[in-house]
Amino acid sequence: MYGKKRTRVKPGHYNPDSLTVFSNTGIKGAAMSSRRTSLISFLLIAFILIAGKPAIANEPLGKRLSAGATQSLYVDPEGQLWAWGNVTNGKTKSIKPVKIMDNVKSVSASTGVSYSFAVKKDGSAWGWGDNTFGQIRPNTGSSTAYINKPVKVMDNVRIVESGHATVFAIKNDHTLWGWGAPGRRRGDIIHANSSTPSRIMDNVAMASSSISHTIAVDENNTFWGWGDNRCPSYPEKRHLPVKVDLDALGGRKITSISNTMGQTFAVTSDGLLWQWGADRKVHRTCLTDNMIHPVQMKGIDHVKAIAPGKDYLLILKKDGTVWSWNWAKSPLKSIPKYRQIPLTGIIEIAAGDHHFLALKKDGTVWAAGANQYGQLGNNSTKYSDVPVKVELPEQMIWHQTALDIFAEYAGVMID
Repeated sequence: MYGKKRTRVKPGHYNPDSLTVFSNTGIKGAAMSSRRTSLISFLLIAFILIAGKPAIANEPLGKRLSAGATQSLYVDPEGQLWAWGNVTNGKTKSIKPVKIMDNVKSVSASTGVSYSFAVKKDGSAWGWGDNTFGQIRPNTGSSTAYINKPVKVMDNVRIVESGHATVFAIKNDHTLWGWGAPGRRRGDIIHANSSTPSRIMDNVAMASSSISHTIAVDENNTFWGWGDNRCPSYPEKRHLPVKVDLDALGGRKITSISNTMGQTFAVTSDGLLWQWGADRKVHRTCLTDNMIHPVQMKGIDHVKAIAPGKDYLLILKKDGTVWSWNWAKSPLKSIPKYRQIPLTGIIEIAAGDHHFLALKKDGTVWAAGANQYGQLGNNSTKYSDVPVKVELPEQMIWHQTALDIFAEYAGVMID
């Protein structure tokens, strides 16, 4: 074909044109050919990964995407941190992404006072923004009430959770530490602002904090909570962590937790979504006695992750679709209580007070909702009901990750 003479290969001989080894059986030769081709593909993909081409890391690095009260954060595949919106507490409004720092693995933006945290690949935690409660460094007056540039706060950190005005960090040894605003949300008995982290718990797998309360799950799948507690049958306020009875889950493993004012959510390994706490129509008031314990949210299944905003819950399903469950105002005013958002191929979500972010598998970031500070990152300050594409630098957009290709060919080799 195309003027090239075809080579006849005897059984058991090697054909350099086809990279095939033929055997007397034929079937065996075909199998060997498939495996050899797969092996070559595997080596090529490994080379791409080692060479540092853009790809999503397969290690649990925490959140690459975070939405705060009016700010947005994204860590690209190369570890560059980008921010847009209320980047510096109203002092700098950016309607397009600006680079903040390098070598970052996860981020967390507060939905309360406007501050943010990033964890670098070396395990150091850095904070910037509003420092009213000493979330970043001791607040000694007007000169330290706001931190313009990232400041190193702690080492050996696995992930940071930026609460309303209280910061929590899970360290590499799985201890949980808290600092910032005083009292019940922080999990200690120090009734004053503190920029010095206090050790709260050991063996912590995940944590989440809101304006009303803080929750955590330990490595034994035990659920803990502290702060305002007007619905459950414990005393109204708990300054120290208390073990919470979750028998309603039937022993299911908790894979994700989140909370907002007076309300708690959990996702279990079977993809079910559970809720308990306050009736959001009448803030911080119990619905009925059964809301003291987790109640499965009917009709919502195959859940991968959740992200609550001020008056809505964003839901990422395992098929890459995104859904919104609203109880009052929401980023998408025109969408009813529970409905699919027009996005597919999503791998990560983040919810701010009145805007949200979604990261697609192709590397693009999408946003919708409030935009007065440019937190949608689309070179505008116009509100958008419909998700819009964040204007990230073109070199950051990758179309298919090397790990996707690796998984595909690895599957061929295993078969």
